[in-house]
Amino acid sequence: MPTENPQKEFTKNIWELSIPVLALDVVIFTIYKGELCIVTINTTPGVTNDHLMRLPGGILRSGEWLDVAFDRILLTKTGLSNIYKEQLITIGTPERDSRGHVVSIVYYALVDSQILLASLDLTRAHLVSIGDVLSSDIMAYDHADIVKYARQRLEWKMEYTNISQNILPARFTLSRLQEVYEIIFGHAFDKRNFRKKFLSTGMLHETDELDRESSNRPAKLYEFSDKELKITQLL
Repeated sequence: MPTENPQKEFTKNIWELSIPVLALDVVIFTIYKGELCIVTINTTPGVTNDHLMRLPGGILRSGEWLDVAFDRILLTKTGLSNIYKEQLITIGTPERDSRGHVVSIVYYALVDSQILLASLDLTRAHLVSIGDVLSSDIMAYDHADIVKYARQRLEWKMEYTNISQNILPARFTLSRLQEVYEIIFGHAFDKRNFRKKFLSTGMLHETDELDRESSNRPAKLYEFSDKELKITQLL
């Protein structure tokens, strides 16, 4: 008779082998209500404290490509698909999971909040601010440390690439662009210098559209000139 839950049976058999298990976890960044946030999911009952949260993740299957595993885990754990990702780090500390030795390949991903909220399965996933993650013990395993490192990597990458386009809507005002940088870096930038620097790189393209949602005078909307990852000195 076939098992009622093949994935659960597969996971159970993996732990019984008493060998290192290869997993994949992802830190999904977005900006929501003026804060840098990540996507979390509930921990598995009985594995750790039930009130804790963890990063979306799962065990790689035999013969599975990493990109395929990422897409599968992202969709099944959060309901999301087709978002920007980068491989971040591999962690293999033997004691990091009470069930056994888990080696985790960690990614970080970026997504605009409107796209995220349109697809996120809120029955399985939650949005949590970075401040709450780093100032309280709400994350299981070593996931708070992973989030901290991922945020630092994101800041570094934003200093010299156009990666911020993946956390912005397709078209945006210069004020919104600056706001995103200030939220992620945690401090203000001089408005004139910020705009001068970005416009001088040639990374931005001025569109023919205006921001009609603003209560003030409509501002020009911009978009990134190149959708591929480009390197230039921004900050």
